[in-house]
Amino acid sequence: MRREYEFFDSVCLIAGMTIGASVLGLPLSLNASGYGPALVGIAAVYVCMLASGFLLARLFVANHDSDLPTLFRRHLGKIGELLFDVSYFALAFCLLIAYWSALNGIFHGIPCVTVATAAAVYYGLRMRFKFLERINSVFTVGLIVSFALLIFASFRGESLPLFEFSNWKNLPLSLPIILCSFGYHQTVPLVCKSLNYSTKRIAAALIIGTIIPLLFNVSILTVVFRLFSQEELAKAAADGVQAFSLLSGRVGSQLLYHSGQLFSFFAIATSMLGISMTMKGALNDVFSELSALRKCTEMLIILPILPAIFAPNPFLKVLGIAGGIFGTLMAGILPVTPFLRPKLASVPHVLLWLAFVGIFAIECATL
Repeated sequence: MRREYEFFDSVCLIAGMTIGASVLGLPLSLNASGYGPALVGIAAVYVCMLASGFLLARLFVANHDSDLPTLFRRHLGKIGELLFDVSYFALAFCLLIAYWSALNGIFHGIPCVTVATAAAVYYGLRMRFKFLERINSVFTVGLIVSFALLIFASFRGESLPLFEFSNWKNLPLSLPIILCSFGYHQTVPLVCKSLNYSTKRIAAALIIGTIIPLLFNVSILTVVFRLFSQEELAKAAADGVQAFSLLSGRVGSQLLYHSGQLFSFFAIATSMLGISMTMKGALNDVFSELSALRKCTEMLIILPILPAIFAPNPFLKVLGIAGGIFGTLMAGILPVTPFLRPKLASVPHVLLWLAFVGIFAIECATL
């Protein structure tokens, strides 16, 4: 029974970490591409992110390293570790800005929600992981139930042809945000350790844990593209309106509005818990003194609140930067690089690495 709980908690950790604020902005960021190209982009990025996660898990199973900084120092030297450290903490900072921004939008700046969420992240770095894993599992179940209500309530009203509009030229510009919506790689050290470095169980957890957000992303994309024109989505993206607010305004359903609020909160809460659990191992790897660890933790929790409150609608822009630059480095380029050595290199490894380099180049060119 304990092994089953560990597997269930690992799946929930991966799924909860992956399903974050990005799912709320994904339909809006893909509005210029159209439904068909968006589906192709989501499928392609999902396969790449799952493949890089497998490679990362393979390195952990072979070495049983304590966490990601140690792993990259072993395989890529001090420069690789430095690149990871910068990418990791910058990604966490960007994601927290997006989460605070989304939280303020959902609850209209209610302070108690912000304080409660900040407390959850802080205590996530001080309490036992097993307790947090149980909370995260409960929240993930709530996430799935609230999303089911959201989708159920959305299938009303007049619908538009899903394949009415397609623009493949705009798809590359949306790849960084799609990548951000499949980011779970910080959880790999915890999953490997929790599942006792069992290759089969880790692979099963990665597949099941990432299929859940894949279904979420495709579902929300289908609902939104079914009900709104490309012009309406473009205006919502410019105004910083989130997906569930857009849906509730069109359908006029209180069930949809409240289930959307609930889903958004659970999506942010599970990602916050995931960040807090995975951050501790990385911080312990980087900082040896408790005081330095505490100061860094406080900065990572408090500072992202400021730009989220004072910057106008930073949500989609921050996700693009987080996914396109730091997410691509941490979850794509760096995990695949050790497999480019002569004895390990293969055509799929090279193609996967080039795909992530391409996404990285797109984001740098559009900044």
